[in-house]
Amino acid sequence: MGTQQVLLIVLSVIIIGVAVAVGITMFSTQSVSSNRNAIKADLIAFAAQAIAFYKTPAGMAGGGNGNPGFGTSTANARITVGRWMGFGQDGKFENDNGFYFITALFNKDWIRISAWGNEKGQNPSYSNWTCPPGRTGNIYFELYIYPQQNPPFLISTYN
Repeated sequence: MGTQQVLLIVLSVIIIGVAVAVGITMFSTQSVSSNRNAIKADLIAFAAQAIAFYKTPAGMAGGGNGNPGFGTSTANARITVGRWMGFGQDGKFENDNGFYFITALFNKDWIRISAWGNEKGQNPSYSNWTCPPGRTGNIYFELYIYPQQNPPFLISTYN
């Protein structure tokens, strides 16, 4: 084989390797972005359901527009609001996008839902929150719901 042919083969291998590396990076970035958007959509749906619970009369198993509101404790909110939104008795919900958990009830008018995505974000070593056992993703969101305020909810993103 001539020197020119060997050079062309080596050059072809390098170009193909770079193309594969770029393709993997692009797919990973798109996967993370897609997971973030899906979690945000789920959290917006949960916010709407939680606000609907809050505004439903207490006689219809709702929050009575603040009386009793989301509940008297985080455990109580996990049962009442969580059941309304389709969460388990422990306040947990999981789908293909991620893991969701009612993490805090600050008072009867303010509740927080946390979400962990299924994808690894840009900085897998950064973790200032406690990820549930068995979760590998590090994309983290917090949803704060305040039905009496405008806007009624806030989504914070961590990565």
